[in-house]
Amino acid sequence: MLRSLIALLTACLVLTAPAAAQGQVLHVQLNVRNPFSSWLVLEVAQGGAHVPVDSVRPDAQGACVFRGSQGFPAGFYQLALHDTDRVDIILGPREPEVRLRFDGTPLQRHIQVLLSPENKLLWRYKAYSREHGATMEAVARERSALDPTAYRRLAQLDSIEQAAAALKQQRLNALIAEAPDSYFARVVRVNGALEAEARNGPYAVAKVFDFADPDLLRSSIYDKAVVTYLQSINVVSESQLTNASDTLIALASGNATCKAYMIEHLVDLFSTYGPQGTLQHIVDAYLAGPAPTIPLTPRLKAKVGALLSVSIGAIGPDVELADTLGGRTPLSHVLNGRRYGVLFFYSSTCDHCHLQMPGMARVHELYGPKGVQVMGVALDDDRKDFRFNLEIREIKYPCYSEFNGWGSSVAKAYEVKATPTIVLIDADRRIVAKPYDVTELEAELVRLLGQP
Repeated sequence: MLRSLIALLTACLVLTAPAAAQGQVLHVQLNVRNPFSSWLVLEVAQGGAHVPVDSVRPDAQGACVFRGSQGFPAGFYQLALHDTDRVDIILGPREPEVRLRFDGTPLQRHIQVLLSPENKLLWRYKAYSREHGATMEAVARERSALDPTAYRRLAQLDSIEQAAAALKQQRLNALIAEAPDSYFARVVRVNGALEAEARNGPYAVAKVFDFADPDLLRSSIYDKAVVTYLQSINVVSESQLTNASDTLIALASGNATCKAYMIEHLVDLFSTYGPQGTLQHIVDAYLAGPAPTIPLTPRLKAKVGALLSVSIGAIGPDVELADTLGGRTPLSHVLNGRRYGVLFFYSSTCDHCHLQMPGMARVHELYGPKGVQVMGVALDDDRKDFRFNLEIREIKYPCYSEFNGWGSSVAKAYEVKATPTIVLIDADRRIVAKPYDVTELEAELVRLLGQP
């Protein structure tokens, strides 16, 4: 059953699409007070944001026309009056003319579809959904007031819920059967296939959902498919999410608009929910450098600006490294005369960090003569832990710590969100790579300097 099909069918995305029928027209009649006092805006949504496509000021009789001279690509659109009063519609090349009338506000409560089979399907479904929602609300209200021992009535309420859900699905099936070739029906079918494969892993999800299809992008089902794909992975490590992100971007790459949207959507997801390492990977791989994969809009820059400053190819900040005696040395001084530097962010009590330390010691021993300077930066707050770790592991490369844990100014400057983290820089502090572990670090050094 759809988690929230009404949300699915009422969100909208309109982006580049194949050429549609010429001369499409949307006629709107606003029978409201002073209809000419405000502009009526045709908008499309990209994720949670809505982007204006066109705007028209109604005449004194409330009539206005939107003309799609290049055609309206099939998808979910919105009409907005006074910005906050919005109504959901479907436009597409199958319907060269759409006629709507509104006999009051709010628009969603006063819409009449005069000409458009697609929108009649949509709004019939919305009516069914409102009826279903009212039933669910009444059941929930009664259940919350019942004594927990009122078993018979509780069972009856369960039956009412089941019957209401079955009726809603039956009505939806009838709508699809009535217009099987409609855009409405296609989105519903794809959504059903997506839900059916959600537990069968990412390959199954990708098999039923085409992430490079701009028609699907013009529905919020696209966002749902991205989340479903990520949730279908049995995640046990951050690297799985990083790899999954690369796969999703590759799957969307058949269409430039889909690829651009996928990158920005993943940035939104991981900047909100983490992990930071996966977000940094997306920034490094697709947004950094002089020629990013997609344009860096002001909104995107605001989200990843700090990460861009420490992305691969950027010049890292010349931080001061604090030694155990309280002295501070600029990173540039430590790198003086060296070809490369390795910043190894760790914690002395971190088991995952301990696993990397033998390999880091090997890098120090084998590549030190080739001009590679390993520098440990401990995110510790206890001097005893710091010293004990150096002694028991016989660490020979220099290690630094401010002894304020995650308050480390060096970690903050390099946007470190987890330990261990490895950053490879050159003599000018240009960030060359961010290896996942010492194995990747050694492979990068072999590429740069050859075998030790």
